[in-house]
Amino acid sequence: MKRKFQIRLHLEGVKAHLRGGLSFTLVELLVVMGVLAIVGTLILVIFTNALKGNNKTQIVGIIKQNGQAVLEVMDKTIRNADNIVCVTTSGKTLAIVKNGVYTRYRFVPPNNTNLAIGNCGNRTGEVTANGCFQQDSPVQPTPPAAGSDMKLFIDGICVTDYDSLINPITLTDTNSQTGVSVECINNSCTSPNEIFKKGPSAGFKDQVTVKFQVAPAVGVPQSVAGQIDAAQFQTTVQLR
Repeated sequence: MKRKFQIRLHLEGVKAHLRGGLSFTLVELLVVMGVLAIVGTLILVIFTNALKGNNKTQIVGIIKQNGQAVLEVMDKTIRNADNIVCVTTSGKTLAIVKNGVYTRYRFVPPNNTNLAIGNCGNRTGEVTANGCFQQDSPVQPTPPAAGSDMKLFIDGICVTDYDSLINPITLTDTNSQTGVSVECINNSCTSPNEIFKKGPSAGFKDQVTVKFQVAPAVGVPQSVAGQIDAAQFQTTVQLR
């Protein structure tokens, strides 16, 4: 009887020990889980900030690349032109001519819904498109249509910004997520911030000033786009 009582006490002691050991293990587990949660949160914050930093760097690079590419194309074409045909009164369209071949550049503003002005990748009525530059080559009908002459042809491409472009080429990346949006400087397209401005002739040659700013695409999250200032680009080109 005494031995049975001793065995029972021993078993109760083992159970108590196990219960105590199990409780200690759960506390340890909770502590470890808490530490892991904190570390995981820190890693997530660091990773998120790193991604934002990388995205910001990439977007800034894309902005510079697009802006410089536009300036290079326009600088070369304008400099080698025979004449500046016109700059529209709004300063958004420029036409030049070289050996009888006409080249027209047009600024299409962000959120444009009038496709006669140009199309930066948006659909009719859509207002979520980037601003962009487009280029085309207007051609006078051959033979000229009845009642048409060179003056009418020039007026057609120079009077307004609503003469539809002919098979235009878009000079900037218009992807709403990974591209850029072209804007007037300080978002004001009136003087002195016209996109194109024909200046006083230097000597006997015409010259034109081109200035604009490039911002992140309209679809870039504001948390990223808000950290990036639009980059301004400007050049004054004199015909040779």
